[in-house]
Amino acid sequence: TKVLIIKRLKTRSTADVADTFNVSQCQVQRIKKRFEETGDVFDKPRSGRPRKTTAREDRLLARKSKASPFSTAAELHETWSPEVPVSTRTVCRILSRNGLHGRISAQKPALNKRQLKNRVAFAKAHSLLKGWTLEKWQKVDFSDESSVELHHSCRKYCRRPTGARMDPRFTQKTVKFGGGKIMVWGYIQYGGVREICRVEGNINSLKYQEILATFYIPNHKRGQILQQDGAPSHTSISTSKFLKAKKIKMLQDWPAQSPDMNIIEHVWGRMKEEAWKTKPKNIDEVWEACKTAFFAIPDDFINKLYESLPNHMDAVLQAHG
Repeated sequence: TKVLIIKRLKTRSTADVADTFNVSQCQVQRIKKRFEETGDVFDKPRSGRPRKTTAREDRLLARKSKASPFSTAAELHETWSPEVPVSTRTVCRILSRNGLHGRISAQKPALNKRQLKNRVAFAKAHSLLKGWTLEKWQKVDFSDESSVELHHSCRKYCRRPTGARMDPRFTQKTVKFGGGKIMVWGYIQYGGVREICRVEGNINSLKYQEILATFYIPNHKRGQILQQDGAPSHTSISTSKFLKAKKIKMLQDWPAQSPDMNIIEHVWGRMKEEAWKTKPKNIDEVWEACKTAFFAIPDDFINKLYESLPNHMDAVLQAHG
């Protein structure tokens, strides 16, 4: 429109052009003046809406968030006092510009000083400097127990219209105590060899020894090392005698509270994810789904977990346990 106005002004008066385009004569004169001064009629880039806060106030907010990372934007807003009032949403945007994004915090076992020290000692003893290369890790069989609930609970996002929060179409259904669960035990080897079994009731020393005799020892190869955590049924006197009698070598000094160092946890996670996709209706269907998912995990997935073990040990050392 501005270009057409300039063209019409060559042959017509300002009043005629204003009537033709249904704009005021002042507007036509401003367009004409800008064209004479700049040779163009287009608007220049604008700076946008002026900032309500100063750079100093933004840095103060970022420091408050770093000092109290679990504080919400609303809580930070209450303790932060900029000269110009701002909304909680503005607080979120300022924090995001400073690289502080709201995320769900990861859950980790609580570790005391002794446990941290033991984790560092284990990582040092099993680092590349101590000769623990991939070839040596390949001789370790990782084992563990895990429980699988019939109905798992996790945060799910949905898109819904305003005022429909409690609409059944947009709510996630929950069941008390997960609707029941099963306990499984399993182990993995480099190359994809694996085994899983369902465990009824609690695992005591005798039951654990029966599990090993049925599901592990038949596949055990000479030179392989069994990894297990420090559960009472694993470290009892009778279990230690049983393992010694069967000539099974153990991975020594496994630190307590260290599921993050056991690569079979990744296998459990993938197994559960695939099993829940089948939407089992009872405990028996959960077991069948878990068994199918466990053996369907690609061998390459397990091999990559073994290949990550040297980096696992380095990460523990870098994080001081």
